[in-house]
Amino acid sequence: MKRLRLQLIMGLVLALVVTSGLYAFSYLTATATMGVTVAGTEIATYEPSAAQPKWNSILTPVEETENLRPDAAGDETNISSQEPDSGAHWDKVAEETPDGDTTYVYTSSSDWQEDLYNIADHSTGVGTISYVKVYVICRADASPTQTSIYTHIKTNETEDNGSEETITISYATYSYQWDYNPQTLDDWTWSEIDALQIGVGLRESATGQNTRCTQIYAEVGYEAPPLSGNVPTGDLFDITPHSEFTGDLAVRVYLTNSGDLVKAYQSLNMNLFLEGSVEAGETPNYRTLTLENGWVTFNLKDYTPGNTYTLSVTGDDYQLVSRDTSEWEEGWTVTPELYCQIVQRGE
Repeated sequence: MKRLRLQLIMGLVLALVVTSGLYAFSYLTATATMGVTVAGTEIATYEPSAAQPKWNSILTPVEETENLRPDAAGDETNISSQEPDSGAHWDKVAEETPDGDTTYVYTSSSDWQEDLYNIADHSTGVGTISYVKVYVICRADASPTQTSIYTHIKTNETEDNGSEETITISYATYSYQWDYNPQTLDDWTWSEIDALQIGVGLRESATGQNTRCTQIYAEVGYEAPPLSGNVPTGDLFDITPHSEFTGDLAVRVYLTNSGDLVKAYQSLNMNLFLEGSVEAGETPNYRTLTLENGWVTFNLKDYTPGNTYTLSVTGDDYQLVSRDTSEWEEGWTVTPELYCQIVQRGE
C-alpha cells in the first residue's frame, strides 16, 4: 500500500461570544467535518463533538446571603430602656450570637417606641440583590394580650415597617422580608444597602408588661456566580484517522485566547483526555492545559485505523478574578478557544 503523507488538520472547537449584559450569550459553533486529502485520499477527519463543555455554566448565579449587624446609632433612639443601662442601644442588639437577657432593649409603654441602627457596609455581597430580610429576637415578660413588636427600617430617607407580631414569653425569632426597596419599588442596590438603617418597634405585650429585644440583624440575599469551582466537562473533538493510514500521530491542542480569558480568570486548569492515546494508559491519564502552559500533546500509536477517538475535558478547576463581572476588563470571556493540530510522528 502506498505510504500516505499527512498534512496539518486545524480548527476551532467552540467559540462563545458575550453579546450584552451579564448572562446574554450567542454561540458560534463549527459543525462541518474537516478533512485533508492528498492525491485524492483523505488522511484523517475530525469534527467538534456534540457534547461540548457548557462554559456558560460558570456564570450561572447561585443564591447566597450576607448578614449585616448594627454598628452605630441610627436616626431614632426612642425605646425607653436598655439592659445594662450603660452604653448605647445598638450594642445591646448587635451580637452575632443572641445573649438573651444579658443585653437587650425594652419598654412597657402603651405607645409604640422605635429604634433605628446603622449597619456595617456589605463586604461579600455582589451581583443582583434578591431581598432584604430583617430579623429580631424578642420576648414578652408575661402572657401577651396584643401585638407588641414589628421590624423597622429606613431607606431613601423614609421609614417602613414589617408586620405587627404577637410574641411569646420565651425568646423567638421574628422577621419581615422586602423583596424590593419599598420606596423605589425597584430592586435594591448595594448603595441602598450600605445606607440602610434597621431597627424595631416595641410596646407593652400586656398592660404594664415589658417587651424585650435582644438581637437585630439584616440578611441580604443576592445572586452571583461562584468565585471558584470545577470546570464543566464534555467532549471537544472526534478524531478519525483514515482507514488506510497506520502511522503514529501527535495531537496537539493549543489555547488561543488566553489574553481574553485572563480578564475573567485568576486561574484555569483543564484536564484533557484523548481515548486510545499513549497518555490514556499512563498515570495520570490526562494532560493539564492551563493559562500558563498554553498547549498539550497526545500521541496516537497502535490505534485502529478508521476508528474515532474523542478528546475530552474530564475535570479540574478555575478561580474567577471577581464574582462581579463589572469589575472584569473589557473583552473578557469565560470560554476557551482551542486549536487542534495533528501531525505525523516518525517515518
